Amino acid sequence: MDAAPPPVTEEPPAQDWSLLPLDLLSAVFVRLGLVEVLRGAGMVCRSWLDAAKVPDLWRVVDMENHIISFEDLDVWRARAKAAVYRSDGQLREFAGRRFVNAELMQYIVERSPLLTTLRLVSCSSGVFSYRLASLMRESPLRELRSLILENVDITVKKLTSVLKRCPALEVLTVRDCSGMYVEDEETLRAKFARIKTLTFECEDDDGGCCCGCDF
Repeated sequence: MDAAPPPVTEEPPAQDWSLLPLDLLSAVFVRLGLVEVLRGAGMVCRSWLDAAKVPDLWRVVDMENHIISFEDLDVWRARAKAAVYRSDGQLREFAGRRFVNAELMQYIVERSPLLTTLRLVSCSSGVFSYRLASLMRESPLRELRSLILENVDITVKKLTSVLKRCPALEVLTVRDCSGMYVEDEETLRAKFARIKTLTFECEDDDGGCCCGCDF
C-alpha cells in the first residue's frame, strides 16, 4: 500500500508593507534613518511616500555622521533642503558636516522658525555670511537654544552678528574653529553674558586652527 503523500503546507501570505498604519511607518523610517528615506526608501509605494512627507518625521535632521566626499557635497545639500522642506516649518534640530554652505544656511533660517539646536562640523568659510546676518535681522532664530560649531571657519565679528539674532540661546560651543583667537572668548563672554554655558576651545597662533581644518 502506497504511503499517503505529505500534507501540503501553505506558505503564509507575504506581508503587505504598504498597508502599515502611518504611525508604524514613521517609526520604521526613524529606525531606518532619515538619510535612507531621502535616498529612496520613502518611495517604495504611494503610502510610504505619503508617510515620508509627514512634517513630524523631520523635526530632527541629523546628517553629521556620514562619510561625505567632495564630489557629493551638492547631493547632500539637496538632501538637506528636501528634509527642511518636508519639515514644513517644524524643524527643531539640525546637524550637518562639510556640505553646509551659506545658501543652505539661509534656506534653513528662512524655513525653520522653531529651530532649537544647530550643530555644524567642518564647514568652510562663508557658511555664516553677512547676507545671512542681514536675513536674520528680519527672521531671527528666536527659539534657538543651542549652537555648536566645530572646525568651522568663522570670525568673532561674524559670530557676534549671528548671536545677536538668537535671543534665547543658552548653550554655545566653539571648538577648533579657524578665524577665532584665544582672546575672542573674553569678547564673547562680555557681549553675551546671557548665554548660560559657553565652551570655547580654540588655540590660534597664525590665523589657523590648531587642529588642522578640512578646508
